[in-house]
Amino acid sequence: MTPTEGAPRQALSSYWALAVLFLTNVLNQGDRMLFGVVAEPIRTDLRLSDTQLALASGLFFVLFSLLGGVFIARHVDRGNRVRILAAGIALWSLATAWTGLAHSYLSLSLARILVGIGEATAFPVAMSMIPDLFRTEARGRAVSIYQSSNFVGIVGGTILAGVLAALMGWRSMFIVCGGAGLAVAALLALTVREPARARADDEPPVAYWTDLVTGFRAVLRIREVLYLSVGLGFTAMMGSVLGAWGPAFLIRLHGVELGQVGILIGPPVGLGGIVGTVASGFLADGVVRRTGRRNAMLRVSLVAVLLSLPFMAGFVFVREIQFALVCAGVMNLLLSAAIPPIMNYAIGLVGPRERGITATVVIILMGLVGGALGPAVVGAISDGWQAGHGAQALRYGLAAMLVSPIIAGWIIASVLRTADVRI
Repeated sequence: MTPTEGAPRQALSSYWALAVLFLTNVLNQGDRMLFGVVAEPIRTDLRLSDTQLALASGLFFVLFSLLGGVFIARHVDRGNRVRILAAGIALWSLATAWTGLAHSYLSLSLARILVGIGEATAFPVAMSMIPDLFRTEARGRAVSIYQSSNFVGIVGGTILAGVLAALMGWRSMFIVCGGAGLAVAALLALTVREPARARADDEPPVAYWTDLVTGFRAVLRIREVLYLSVGLGFTAMMGSVLGAWGPAFLIRLHGVELGQVGILIGPPVGLGGIVGTVASGFLADGVVRRTGRRNAMLRVSLVAVLLSLPFMAGFVFVREIQFALVCAGVMNLLLSAAIPPIMNYAIGLVGPRERGITATVVIILMGLVGGALGPAVVGAISDGWQAGHGAQALRYGLAAMLVSPIIAGWIIASVLRTADVRI
């Protein structure tokens, strides 16, 4: 019996657990936005180049988050997920506070690395717990509601970072936000119970390293998981770039003040993401019911990612800031709508004891392609063209990202043609 098939009290505890997972991911995504919003004052104070900023906020953060995720994955599938996530929140919150104390590129990079390792717990734990909290027919909506917390965090993080940095400086802003994270870790640990897993663990004990390698090998043999993970990377690439470079883009090319940048870009991007994410969950569930084919949910992702291209181009090239922000909001709505069906389908390809590892594989490939490659490419183009084009070099770096939805669409279409269609 799953938790939601029992007494009403169990159902209420499932919804409370989802609400707290939602809050932890708001914190997770909000913390990620802090750095991008204050990238300009950090660059000025520490005398960094755009490439150094991109490495600290993108490659270093993502790479160590992914490496941490590899070792955390099997613990998620075998251990107490609530405790694992609470420890992760505490780690990334302390590292966020440490970011405010950084006085060199090395200390800044180390702080970002620790934030990344702590945040490696969030997605695998949530994707492992949600199927144990909700029945199959409600799971798509639960996943989409959880995913919408990304954009609540984006709205809150961008607005809070801009306002607090303008009032008290970027260093104090990081320290305050780190302290708030410790409170969320305590709420999770004290109020959420570890849910019963979908089936009893009747497998014989296996050494950790053997179990870890065996689990990853099993997941990596599933071609659809690999393809969809890379497709997610290209789908999420512009979102990662927007978080890393969107505030700097508005400051440099549209003349927006630091205290206003979060207020301007946060609401359209965040609200677009919330609407797109929640709507796609309901749309995907409806398409699967009507067609009787589980992979039909990927149609929602395919249409959404391709429709995002003209709005992406509008954000990069439109000169009027009002239209640029509208384009950013619609673009993020569509890109956000593409992500939950892909994640839901990929996680559904494995059994309950492989969800943590599968979620980690998804995050590794998605993070390397979208979170690390995208911002780094933009930073390198901006630095390389700075001498001849000035502030416009950042616009050209963002323009290079216009190929990402085309590649993502091609990958999703390839899986749709070949994937198993049975529910």
